[in-house]
Amino acid sequence: MARTFWYQRGVPFNDPGLILYAYYPELKVVDEARPRKKDKYYDILLLGASVLNRGWGQVEQALLEQLDRNGHSNIRIFNLAIPAHTSRDSWLKYSALGKTHFDLVVFYHGINETRANNAPPNIFKDDYSHFSWYETANMLDGYHGKALFTLPYTLRFFYLNIKRAMHDEQYVPVDWPRDEWLQFGREPRSEASFQNNLNAILDLAARRCERVLLMTFATYIPPDKHWGRKGKLFGLKRAPVTLWGRRGDVLKAVNAQNEVVRSLASKENDTLFVDQANLMDHSPRSFNDPCHLTIEGSAQFAKNIVKVLLPELERSPADRVDRKTAGRRALEKSDPKNCRNVKPGRSG
Repeated sequence: MARTFWYQRGVPFNDPGLILYAYYPELKVVDEARPRKKDKYYDILLLGASVLNRGWGQVEQALLEQLDRNGHSNIRIFNLAIPAHTSRDSWLKYSALGKTHFDLVVFYHGINETRANNAPPNIFKDDYSHFSWYETANMLDGYHGKALFTLPYTLRFFYLNIKRAMHDEQYVPVDWPRDEWLQFGREPRSEASFQNNLNAILDLAARRCERVLLMTFATYIPPDKHWGRKGKLFGLKRAPVTLWGRRGDVLKAVNAQNEVVRSLASKENDTLFVDQANLMDHSPRSFNDPCHLTIEGSAQFAKNIVKVLLPELERSPADRVDRKTAGRRALEKSDPKNCRNVKPGRSG
């Protein structure tokens, strides 16, 4: 019965170890394709949320078109960006990927993290488990790639659901923030969680010998009194800033997280960096709302990436491998589980 319950949610009946498929079905596409280090493609993994998602913008398409125009038609993109996801989701998904290799891992997160701040200090959790989604996802993550039986995590799953039903007031809502909790959003506590999740991704990428492209998060939130839940918006009017919190609090948290990205990019010699927050045109020509991009904005966003990525692509594959090897020698000497011997991920 337990296996049937999860099978209906996307988990293979004969492989209960792939439990995160229930929460992140997008993992299955990557696991089945299994991009390899020596295949004929330059494989790119997109980690992000709705800004990079195909249903909310044209970034992926613009990126492929611009790279093709520059003579790089062997690009293959695996897009794991899902609306409402945060850096926590990207960490759980990236760590779950199995026998795969990406030539580039693109990280773009920011505004969704700010919703976590709209909670009292005694409720806020560093792993975002004050959201019901993350409380369950964090629990299931411990079983992914390991579980031989379904019943243990099924019992814990139902326990968490009963607990939430009895104490719903202790969780951040899945839609709009609680009005009485908005005052707590002034403290950007998400900054530390964001940094922990990003550091975990960077550490794992180093062990896998996968290059990472970091980007600051671009926003356009004009100081307009009409910017409210039912207020006047511009463009396609997709999402008001109040979906994430109060305007000043959202900007404060995003700016703090952008500084984390800039700091890590300056310290990590083997990362690429695009300062989208400074490069994007902050106007309705580029933005449909606080973060989602117009067609023109998507093209500019992709152009900023291509400008940084082209020098990397124009090196021969051998040069790229040599550069990675040189950049990882210190890690390999200190860690026996270096990138050439690292164990595969937990799924696939």
